[in-house]
Amino acid sequence: MSSLTEAERLRFSDEREHLLASLDDLDAELAAGDIDQLDYDTLKDDYTARAAKLTRALDGAKVTRTSAERPPASSRLAWVAAVVAIAGFSAWAMVQFSGARGTGETASGEIRLSTVSLLNDAAAEFGQGNVERSIELYGEVLEISPTNVEALTYRGWIQYQSGNDDEARADFDEAVAFEPDYADVRVFRAIVALDSGEFDEAAAEIAAFDSSNPTAVAQNLVAERQVRERIGVARMAELLDSTEDPDAAPDLDAAGIDVTEAQLAGELFVQLDDPRRALRSFDAVVALEPENADALAWHGWTLALLAQSGAEELFPDAVDWLDRAVAADPTAADARVFRAFVYNRLDRVDEARVDFAAFQALPETQQPADMLALIADFNLDEALAG
Repeated sequence: MSSLTEAERLRFSDEREHLLASLDDLDAELAAGDIDQLDYDTLKDDYTARAAKLTRALDGAKVTRTSAERPPASSRLAWVAAVVAIAGFSAWAMVQFSGARGTGETASGEIRLSTVSLLNDAAAEFGQGNVERSIELYGEVLEISPTNVEALTYRGWIQYQSGNDDEARADFDEAVAFEPDYADVRVFRAIVALDSGEFDEAAAEIAAFDSSNPTAVAQNLVAERQVRERIGVARMAELLDSTEDPDAAPDLDAAGIDVTEAQLAGELFVQLDDPRRALRSFDAVVALEPENADALAWHGWTLALLAQSGAEELFPDAVDWLDRAVAADPTAADARVFRAFVYNRLDRVDEARVDFAAFQALPETQQPADMLALIADFNLDEALAG
């Protein structure tokens, strides 16, 4: 039996889902007359073969963890999830996005067998590290179809990663000019803007991305790489650092930052081990929404982390904030999980069990993946068994 890392399993699963969605699109396009039978047969065979290959890989492999994915045996905060690594997109993103049409795209006109084959080959070459050959293949696509936005987008992304910023921006601009609603190029332009410190521009690109009916694969990649959170962190950091009174809650309305963005930024500040900015971010949310259970819970959790790391006098304040969160919303999953951890740490096991049972009683759709991962990584269920 072969092995897959957890990241590989998720990637293969997402790619298979995207291919299956593309197959459904093909049937609809054929029925609507948007694609001829020859292209239909060719693309269907291609997508089916690739989906079957991924299925065999997923079904025939066991999941392993790489050293990078394995939770540390010990750390400064033994009951805190691992710090999120923020990095640029890598080669796997190219393969993940490319080679299959997104939902709603048509196969008529420019997307023909020759360009589909070249696009697949270009993505594969890039995935293998053959940058120059990949650029050449995307260029061949553009010789056949100068308005092919996929080729422009991914050639631009390779150019950007190769340090050719001007060429990359030119390709991205041309892709947007041809098809403003092409989600993939919006993601890459957001990354370029982030890397350049153009945070408002990055936010505008993500807004355009959201309105472009992005594929599940594109949405997953944005989430995986925490693009929204990075934008929020950057904008919040600017706001926090520009506020004259370091103890005052910043004015989100004046800065044009909504509470969701501030909340996400605060959560990422926690993971980046920046509790001062985290607490001020949550304070800013609470200043506008005093009963915001998420902000109250994360404020309490941040204090608990500080208490766990040595400032034990903060535990009572942490519990107070978590109590406020549960009072504001008894079904708040984060508040229940965080308070269960804190109660267990304080040897208030019976109270911890009550919170954990309340979390478990929530519908699965209301049990966030990050809370489930936190529970699993630090064995909260086993600690409270009895």
